[in-house]
Amino acid sequence: MQIRTRLGFCLPLLATVFATGCALKHEDPADEYREAVPSAQSVNIDGPGSANGTSSTAALSSAPQAHTLGSAPPGTPDPSGYAKWYGFTRDERDGVNSITLAILGGVSLIVHSEPTSTTSDSATWGPYTDALDPASYRLRVQRVAPGEYDYVLEGRPKASSSDADYQTVLSGKGYGRNDARHGQGAFTVDLDAARALDPYKHPNDSGSVAFEYQLPANIDDDLTALPRTISATVVPQGESHYAIESQANVDHTGSLHVTAHADIDASKTTALEDVQVESRYRADGAGRADITISGGDVPATIGTVTASECWGSDFMRSYYTDSANIEPSAGDAAACVYAGP
Repeated sequence: MQIRTRLGFCLPLLATVFATGCALKHEDPADEYREAVPSAQSVNIDGPGSANGTSSTAALSSAPQAHTLGSAPPGTPDPSGYAKWYGFTRDERDGVNSITLAILGGVSLIVHSEPTSTTSDSATWGPYTDALDPASYRLRVQRVAPGEYDYVLEGRPKASSSDADYQTVLSGKGYGRNDARHGQGAFTVDLDAARALDPYKHPNDSGSVAFEYQLPANIDDDLTALPRTISATVVPQGESHYAIESQANVDHTGSLHVTAHADIDASKTTALEDVQVESRYRADGAGRADITISGGDVPATIGTVTASECWGSDFMRSYYTDSANIEPSAGDAAACVYAGP
């Protein structure tokens, strides 16, 4: 079973927001509600090859196409010479980031327009409807305690005028700028609701994605500020799932930890394996991945397969070895930028 859902989330309502949004004053009463909602850029998962994870624009442009989980299974070296498990971790990161960009990118545009209505402890934007969209959407932000806010993006069929028909696409919690917890938060994306509201755009989406993040206090002034820790758990319908955690440091080094229960065979028709990938990278993108695979189609006589792979700042493999000789050892361990797991 595929672990990845299709991640096409662009919301057509954005055109309506652009058309109806009003210019904001420097001090707007709705600012306290806006401060609780993170931007897509601020919660991007960093990693080798990302804006914060590498200093080489040329390396980014020449990097390989991202691998879907299992598209480069053990024993299948990347013919381009790029590090296979670098591609794996980059792809998982990019897949999660595509969700935050599409969903939170739309929310950010909405929340920075003029609210449709406000109360003493809430602000509401919408409902907004694009002419070619089958659904209408609204965003609500509620103060639930001093400095603490809950927010929800909801959609309902365009023809409906009943609040009972709203389905939650995104729900989360955040904190205002003057709260000591500002920069912390969590949100969940409901992929089943997205598909129900617009099955044409989301025919293969299912399950949910849950995010948690810890960002610097100055994140509002610098969306790329470090350090930051971001985690996401992806649970499609069925048995497969994966979780990814990113730690991006002030010196632009970092780590990515991926835990998955998925079919790593390219056919996606065999048993699900338990996979762990621990990747570390330097500011120039050079890094190391240590991999553990067990269960599924791994023979009981082997039990657990461990592997290590290193790559340089050009993302080309510099070293590889595994415990089961699935793929020939290559390169020199001395070339690894990190000496051990």
